[in-house]
Amino acid sequence: MTTQNIAAPPVTLEEYAALPKHPRYELVKGVLVEQMAASEEHERTVIRTGRHLDIHTDNHGLGRVYGSNRGYVTGPDSPATSRMPDVSFVSNERQGRPELAGMLYDGAPDLAVEILSDSNTPAEIAQKIDEYLNAGGKAVWVIDIDARIITVHTSDAPPLILTNADTIDGADYLPGFACPVADLLPASDA
Repeated sequence: MTTQNIAAPPVTLEEYAALPKHPRYELVKGVLVEQMAASEEHERTVIRTGRHLDIHTDNHGLGRVYGSNRGYVTGPDSPATSRMPDVSFVSNERQGRPELAGMLYDGAPDLAVEILSDSNTPAEIAQKIDEYLNAGGKAVWVIDIDARIITVHTSDAPPLILTNADTIDGADYLPGFACPVADLLPASDA
């Protein structure tokens, strides 16, 4: 999703939490950044990924899966940063974290899933990955629908690139999860 600045900084977490939920914003170093509407393939990938993660976490009592309206405070208080991954997983152990200014979790989810859009820049995605991992996240999956790959980022290993023919697993952050990459992606038109 592309970004467009809409207000002068700095915006506090309290002001951010009081905003209407539509349109959708992230808070990046005190600046409100509107998230543009996603493509159909993007939304289908959000639903497919969320469904697979949700079924697994429910069946094994591991925690909760959230959609893109759950915010996570990933930066310092001043100026504040809050990200909203396309899909996220928070383990039972981390469910009790205090919420800040409404629906904002203090720190990153265990797993953040970002699905690339045409408007994403490599620098923007790299910044999000760093923020999630530095704020206590265990993994970030970056899904590239066009290339039909998922890149798995963790703080303790180099990025792992999985193709449409591979299986992605949840390692220690999502125990027992395994799913063909192709099952998380919309059907190819080719």
